[in-house]
Formats: sequence, structure tokens, C-alpha cells
Amino acid sequence: MKRLILSVTTIILMALLAPSAMSAVYTFTPSPEDLWGLDHDYYYSWGLEWNHPGERIVDAVLTFNDIYDWRVEPGDSLYMHLLDNPSVGTFAGYEGYTNGDYFSGQGTLIDIWSDPNGGVPNGTNLSYRFSDLGLVGTLNDYASNGVFGFGFDPHCHYFNSGVELKVITAVPEPSTMLLVGMGLIGAGLLRRRKS
Repeated sequence: MKRLILSVTTIILMALLAPSAMSAVYTFTPSPEDLWGLDHDYYYSWGLEWNHPGERIVDAVLTFNDIYDWRVEPGDSLYMHLLDNPSVGTFAGYEGYTNGDYFSGQGTLIDIWSDPNGGVPNGTNLSYRFSDLGLVGTLNDYASNGVFGFGFDPHCHYFNSGVELKVITAVPEPSTMLLVGMGLIGAGLLRRRKS
């Protein structure tokens, strides 16, 4: 009977502690969500405040929903950068109908994307997983001061139905889980010793 009670108690404690072992997912969207349609004549920055200093980022996914260029043309491209310490919020700066990358030399280049199909019916969901790109360490470094963000410089009009960033943080460090486990084992041994 005592073993049954100990087993049930252990299972209940593990169930209560399980939520603390899950990673957190934070979702960010700019305002406006489509970054003004990423018009050719402008460059855009999106700065985010990171108010979770005790949490280690283990991955992030930047997604453009239903993005498309109105037609395929040579030289059309969308430059995307991860930025360290940009101004918080969204900003559009006028650069006119020029080519080149406004954010060249700033932060880390994520990609230079061109729509291979063009046109409204050919919109695609474009995602960049930072762990696949080897950018998780850079993101942690940039976020360590509480502010990071993105720079986008389109060379054509990249219509979209929204941009989103999901940031995934780590489960509690192994030493915390080890302490909880050792406490449960110790409690079990004490109960066994008393019986």
C-alpha cells in the first residue's frame, strides 16, 4: 500500500512539474503586419524589445505569409537582415527607386530572396528557421541587450499578408531538473526508510 501511495504521489508531482519543463514560444508581428506591402521605394526596419533576459533562445522562425512579387523581372530581390539594436517599432525610410542593399554592412544577412513565379495566385509562405541558418547564437547575442530586429530592403513590390516572428526559448536548465529529480528520489528513500 505504501508503495502505491509513493508511486501515485511521484506521478502527481511529475505531472505538476511537467509544465515548467516546456519551452516558451513568443510570437511577434509588426504594425502594420504586412510592413506596408514592402514597396520598392522604401527600406524597412522592425525593432523588437526582448524582455526575457533569463531565457535562452533556442530557435526562431521568421515567416512571410503569402508573399509574392507582382511579376518576375531580372534583379528583383528582397534583402533581409537580422539587426542588433535597431529603433524599437516599425519604420519605413524613403530611398527612391534604387537598387542595392540599404542594410549592407549592418547586422547579419539572412537571405536575398526573389519570387520565382510572380503574381497574386503564386503567393508563398516563406519561412526562415534560425537553427537551420546557424543564426541562433547571433540572435542570442543581439537580444542580450534587450533589443534586436530586422531590416528589409525590397527591390520590387513584395506584397504579403503578414510577417511574423516566433521565438522559442529553452526548457529550464538541466541542473534545475536534476535538483527536482534528486528531491523526489530523496523523499522516496526517506519514506522507504521510515517504513
